[in-house]
Amino acid sequence: MNRRDVLKLGGLGLCGVGTLDVLRAQAAPSANNAKAKHMIVCWLGGGPPHTDMFDMKPNASEEYRGIFKPIQTKVTGLQVGELLPQLAARADKYTVIRSVTTENKPGDHARAPLYWNTGNPRLPTGTDAYPMYGSVVSKLRPGPSDLPTFAVLDEIDVHTHNELSSSFIGPAHSPFIMNPMKDKDAVTKMLTPQLEMPAFDKNADLLRILDTKLRRLDKQDEVVAGLDQNQQTAFNLLRSPKLRHALDISKEPTKSVDRFTRNKPSKAKYPIGDPLHFLLARRLVEAGVPVVHFNLGYWDWHGDNFTAGKQQIPMFDAGLAALIDDLEMRGLLDSTIVLALGEMGRKPKIDNPKAAGAGRDHWDYAQFVIAAGGGFNRGCVVGATDKLGERVTDKFYKVESFGRTLYHLMGINTETIVHTPANRPVKLIVEDAPLIKEALA
Repeated sequence: MNRRDVLKLGGLGLCGVGTLDVLRAQAAPSANNAKAKHMIVCWLGGGPPHTDMFDMKPNASEEYRGIFKPIQTKVTGLQVGELLPQLAARADKYTVIRSVTTENKPGDHARAPLYWNTGNPRLPTGTDAYPMYGSVVSKLRPGPSDLPTFAVLDEIDVHTHNELSSSFIGPAHSPFIMNPMKDKDAVTKMLTPQLEMPAFDKNADLLRILDTKLRRLDKQDEVVAGLDQNQQTAFNLLRSPKLRHALDISKEPTKSVDRFTRNKPSKAKYPIGDPLHFLLARRLVEAGVPVVHFNLGYWDWHGDNFTAGKQQIPMFDAGLAALIDDLEMRGLLDSTIVLALGEMGRKPKIDNPKAAGAGRDHWDYAQFVIAAGGGFNRGCVVGATDKLGERVTDKFYKVESFGRTLYHLMGINTETIVHTPANRPVKLIVEDAPLIKEALA
């Protein structure tokens, strides 16, 4: 067995840990002034229809306004779509941002998710692989050693899937991707320790012995230098009672689970996602995981905009409202950023408005972001679009400002320099952009 095979055995074979790499993790002390200790991202992959949800245009003509009626929220002057009654009743707990867009031409499912989730115009090819916000938190503000710092439930995005998981800061800070609601066997394995602890410790000791011998061969090798820390992370995660408990929804009261799932449709044309991810995200944050991300279904409806909206928007409404309630009740909302957004909005002018397949096409010039907790304002609306919902007319911000604002609240200096594999220094947010101060408490 050659040296590379031994490394493969030690780094990937033992316990089957494939998500942790063998690069050295570099951690910097967390900022003392961070308002947010955690972040939950509900990603609405495909582009939710902003003019049917949080940017209603009831005075527009029929070919624009659609079939959903506006309802008044708890915030004076803010109306939302009639399929969002739970969030209407909680509008005093979150901010609606209507003025941040990518302005891609045309709407691009390949580019926009990479841009929104990194704060930089990352492309599938041709640019640096900028890291996701959770990966940066993993590098600069890592969480408890027995929990993943950055957890993804199922997949990052419905179109690019998990392409965003890799970045130039290295696999040590890639998200810990798990699929607890689909792979029941995997959940069972995680909930039930698969190795007796004495045997597990012996395997760990064996790995350390092998590692020590390899270090004698090459003390300067970065790959070898990273083994101890990353393998210890693997051991901690597999042995973590916190993680197993957080993922065990059977510990949750039935009434609590029902609040998240009450509007889940029994049948739907498009994948709707799992509203229990809202609950799992809360349980993971409550256990101490700093960043949780999940994709809630498929929002790229086109000709089925209103049929699909009737199925999916109420489920989103119940799940996000229950999450906000739970965090507030547990005293966690002020220290947890909660985001709900997709990579774009939908075209305000309806295609075939009088046909059964009426729908909305891609639209990158206007959309919404819901931001609650963690230092975001409550009961606030930032920005506005024109009378048709087509273009931003007030307080336009680039996605870079959104990224800077998140880092600011997480206590991370956006001027921090990280290095690409070619050792080129890069700022966390490359382009200078102002904070979205109107959204801050």
